Amino acid sequence: MTDNWGITGTDMHDLLGVLKPAPLPAGDPDIFYAEVLIGLRELIPCEDITFQLMDVAEQRQTLLFVTDEGVQRAECVGVNDDFQELYWQEFWEKGGCAGPLASGDYSTLLEQADICSPHLWADTPLGAAYAALGIKDHIVVPMTPLRGIDRRLGLWRHKDRPDFSERDKALLALVRPHLAELHVRRDRDLWGEPCLTPRQWEVLRHVSRGAGNTQIAQSLGVSESTVGKHLENAYMRLGVQCRTEAVAAVLPFLDVA
Repeated sequence: MTDNWGITGTDMHDLLGVLKPAPLPAGDPDIFYAEVLIGLRELIPCEDITFQLMDVAEQRQTLLFVTDEGVQRAECVGVNDDFQELYWQEFWEKGGCAGPLASGDYSTLLEQADICSPHLWADTPLGAAYAALGIKDHIVVPMTPLRGIDRRLGLWRHKDRPDFSERDKALLALVRPHLAELHVRRDRDLWGEPCLTPRQWEVLRHVSRGAGNTQIAQSLGVSESTVGKHLENAYMRLGVQCRTEAVAAVLPFLDVA
């Protein structure tokens, strides 16, 4: 069965399988799940699929990517070569790589033609550099920044391949919010986020804003004794003795919890 985008039932089955990666072992430093990137590249063939974190202010990029050579990792800080110099020089220009950071739109996929027409892009310094590498088309799958860091998935195709199809773009649009959720999960693992229940997180978020048990109970529609029990259980899980220590332990995670 195929829908109007060319997505088949098999595609959906495979996509659901891709989005259920195995937990990474403790101490694994990868910023994302290579298993997911490998699966997506099988569904949407391309020369390169990259999950990227980027701190524009520091000109820092952390990359996990899959090519025909397998899973690779890289971190680039500042200007290390001519291409990086050109990348940052053209970043905010027409045809540059700012994308969602410039538009503020973190939900819409950006194909190269959406950023700049192929003819105009070929005349830009960055477009010419990509063309020299044999890159014909690419798609940016944006995600809202996390802890002030830009997050995006990029897929590149060389000139011997057709442009990305409507089916490819529809699959990426479907998977985009799930990729963002998977990255939040991975980010929490890397930061060592405490294991608390959703209600305990909610109570501690109120506590971090200075609310007392009475205010929290009114806000959540529960009794003060219930709030106290949630706090008691949270303290036990966190290994702390009081509200101040609890907030200090979870504060780094409250923006994503």
